[in-house]
Amino acid sequence: MLWEYLKERIREHPDSMVGDEKECRSFATLLEETEEQAKTLPAGKIGLYCDREFHVAQGLLACLAAGAIAVPLSPRYGEGHCRKIIEGMDLTTFLTDRGGDGSLRLEVRGQEEPESEDLTDVALIMCTSGTTGQPKGAMITKAGLQANLQDIERYFQIGPGDRVLISRPLYHCAVLTGEFLISLVTGANIVLYDGEFNPLQVMKKAQRQHITVMGGTPTFFYHLCMLAARSPQPLALRSAVVSGECMTPAVARRMRAALPDTAIYNVYGLTEASPRVCYLPPDRFDGNPCSVGRALVSLELRISDEDGGALSPGEAGELLVRGPSLMKGYYRQPEQTARALRDGWLHTGDIATMDAEGFVTIHARRDNLIIRAGMNIYPGEIENALQQDAAVKEVLAYGVREGVSQRIAMKVVMANPSATKADFLAVCQRRLPSYQLPDIVELTSRLERNGSGKLIRPKTGAPVQ
Repeated sequence: MLWEYLKERIREHPDSMVGDEKECRSFATLLEETEEQAKTLPAGKIGLYCDREFHVAQGLLACLAAGAIAVPLSPRYGEGHCRKIIEGMDLTTFLTDRGGDGSLRLEVRGQEEPESEDLTDVALIMCTSGTTGQPKGAMITKAGLQANLQDIERYFQIGPGDRVLISRPLYHCAVLTGEFLISLVTGANIVLYDGEFNPLQVMKKAQRQHITVMGGTPTFFYHLCMLAARSPQPLALRSAVVSGECMTPAVARRMRAALPDTAIYNVYGLTEASPRVCYLPPDRFDGNPCSVGRALVSLELRISDEDGGALSPGEAGELLVRGPSLMKGYYRQPEQTARALRDGWLHTGDIATMDAEGFVTIHARRDNLIIRAGMNIYPGEIENALQQDAAVKEVLAYGVREGVSQRIAMKVVMANPSATKADFLAVCQRRLPSYQLPDIVELTSRLERNGSGKLIRPKTGAPVQ
């Protein structure tokens, strides 16, 4: 059903194009090649392990057409991370362009174990993008993926006149569904970028390719817009989609100043929901940019207390999601599945509030919440306050455990490289209430990011090193 839906939608726009620096295809040609390649694929799980995102895109569509289960990997996260996924998902069959002449080919590496999961309705196994621990494979169903695409199309104004730059790996569900597949469904032209996180290079490519639509994290857009403000050639973005981190007032101001005429969608989702859950309409962005908006049409949301009870508007609790796009479960991890999916609700692990209109604001991951002297402290609030000061370029706040209590730690990039800890602490005294002042400060030249430019946040509660 999913492939028939995608095929019919792709056929509606035969002249739209998808490509990268090396090659380009019309949608009509892409569809023809996809169905030919699908005939060569076996049933079961197939890892997509490619250096070029163009080949990941081709392999993904071939798997969907063949009824195989695609498992995207990303070399950008390193060999160790990919190895964990390969072992955890028991992958022995791959579509890869690594080695050989660089073309996409099928490669079998041993015998797969007997399958213990029912994968008949599963389209994808999308692994969480954490760089530590054992990745969890969310089993995304065919019906769930289609439902999410249809929900996104209801609000996202995109079509054949657009040129979409995809600068993050298709390994991310937000990119695979909310950028790549939605572009195929609506006929938008697709430009794939294989480079590392580099806002300057992305900006230059967007300018050369006359890009009209782009997605990225708030961190990415902050740096992109800072560069664009100094560039003699403006970014001609008609739409920008922000996801992956909490929006901050500083990023919102920077984006609006650099992109005065751009429709900015602040959206929220997670892999386990295929992934989109909420979107903020562009006409509400300037008034409340830190909100992620309302639920998609097919989804229901609830803010829950620790006992599972619904909270009133404005009260902070865990965000729960219910609807057709939720994952089937985590691959071969029944205990993790039981914790995440309860009574039909997905427990997101995100602390949020919802107002009387149904507009949601995400405050923190539950794991990142700092509790000190009985106070709930959200790292994002600290970071937002400090980044209002011109002396602070970037800051990351997190909790560390010492005995039975938690302490507040911060990693900081100062605007002046010669600034001292005393300079930073003076900013904290000006900008923060006493209960949010840091116990541990580390000055650094840069904050660590993953392959898509998302900040890597230490888990709150880890012991002091």
